[in-house]
Parts: sequence; structure tokens; C-alpha cells
Amino acid sequence: MLIERLNILLPYQVRRLTEEDGDEIFALQRRHPEYHALFLNHKVKKADVLSDLTSIPEGVLPENKFYLGIYDVDNLVAIADVVLNFPTSKTAWLGLIMVDYDAVGQGIGGKIIEKLKQALMRERFKQLCTLVPIESDVGSFFDAHGFLTGEEMPMGVREDGCEIVGKLKTVDLNISKWKCL
Repeated sequence: MLIERLNILLPYQVRRLTEEDGDEIFALQRRHPEYHALFLNHKVKKADVLSDLTSIPEGVLPENKFYLGIYDVDNLVAIADVVLNFPTSKTAWLGLIMVDYDAVGQGIGGKIIEKLKQALMRERFKQLCTLVPIESDVGSFFDAHGFLTGEEMPMGVREDGCEIVGKLKTVDLNISKWKCL
């Protein structure tokens, strides 16, 4: 239902991405080396980004994982990795949102976040959460879209042994707080 709702709400076509879309996913992601430098100590490889297609947190059902491609006609303009009912029931986790490098700053990412929030509200989800690396400057993007900053949390260890720490960002999807869907 999530994809169907997003296709109605967004002026783009949304679909689940698969390994067959690997070249497109890699082409979009490799143009964001600053993002990948937060997690990798080497130049991003296709295998690095394709592992996200199927990686899910422990205890999550595969059907709750949505690695989405957002298309303007035939052009992949953004990707979003969403996991439903994680870390708790009626909570959605945004693992990644990335806009094509040439379209950054045009409001596409914000439009996707706002419509994702609306779609999740309509499905009666209570929260949308994400984890933003503290070394990243994207925290203000989430702040601008109603996310509140929470505690610092470990995000893993980079290949060079450096611990990656993030700040939890959460937005309340309580429908009574929103005037218009």
C-alpha cells in the first residue's frame, strides 16, 4: 500500500528497486562520495550500495523493506530505503534518502519526505525515524521537516576501525497534529 499511496501523492513514479536496477542505483549513489566517506574508507563500489537492497534489521520481515526508486519519467531522481514496523510496531525507519546529484537543492528530497509522512499517517503509523551521522550536515534537512533530535547512537564501525555515531531524528505522525493531508 505504501508504494500505491506514494504514487498518488508524488508527481513521480515510485517502485521497489531490485538488483536489476543496480547500475542506476550505483550511478546515483557514486555521485555522493561525501556520504559514503562517512561509512567507507574506500571509494564506493557497486557491491557496497547493492547490499542495501536486501539488508534488514534482525526480526524484520522482508516484505516490510522498501528500497524505493523515485522516477521522473525514466530518470531515477531519488532513492529511499524505508522499513515498516521497525524498531517498533507502527514506526517506520528511513534508512536512506538520496537525491540525484544534479537535482540536489530543488526540493525533491523535501517533497518525498513530506509525502512519505502523509502516506505513513494514512496507514496509521505513529512515527518516522532515522539516524543521521553526527559528522554529516544533513541534520538540518530533517529538522526543517519536523524531525526532532534525540540521543546519540552507534551506527557501526567503519572499515578503518573508526566508530560511526549518529543522532536519532524522529517525527511524530499523530494525525490529530496535522490539519491537512
